[in-house]
Amino acid sequence: MLRDLSSVAVDDSRNGAAILPILAEADGAAGEAVHLCVAYGLGARHAEDRLCAVDALLVLAARGQLDAGRLGADLGQLVRRGAVKPLRLAESIRTAAATGAYGTVWSVLRDALPILLADLSTGASNGTPARGLGDLLAVAADCAERSGARGDLAHLAGAAGKRGSSKVVTQARRLRTTLTHGIAA
Repeated sequence: MLRDLSSVAVDDSRNGAAILPILAEADGAAGEAVHLCVAYGLGARHAEDRLCAVDALLVLAARGQLDAGRLGADLGQLVRRGAVKPLRLAESIRTAAATGAYGTVWSVLRDALPILLADLSTGASNGTPARGLGDLLAVAADCAERSGARGDLAHLAGAAGKRGSSKVVTQARRLRTTLTHGIAA
């Protein structure tokens, strides 16, 4: 099942994620494989597959089965390795947040973003952020503002401290301000 679900993000196949909400509602614990399947679904090429993954994410959260740290780390690694495109992920995560699940979405992004921001601060990305990273940071900032999140996020200061006014830098600054002082002005 994991191979089939990965194809919705990696190979741009269609309708492979329709099983995700059913999987999320199934009895038993949601383990590594379930979270990885949801991660691939959130990065699916087709909107209907991404919506199925969003439904699964929300079901897992509602049932107390969501391991946000695991899902966030999976997403960070999948984006880093090119299996999930950040712009698609931003669209999915934005959709989940629009249901009012700001805290849930923030808890996932809190673990995904440091993996992606690390590449910027270490130069592993050649100084060029992945297309869509600014959109992910914008969703994160919105969710952090709306959920009242505070604290530190690894590698955020490096991204926020860069010169310029790119979307990545602007949204990194907004998120840093929110996490350290409250809602950005």
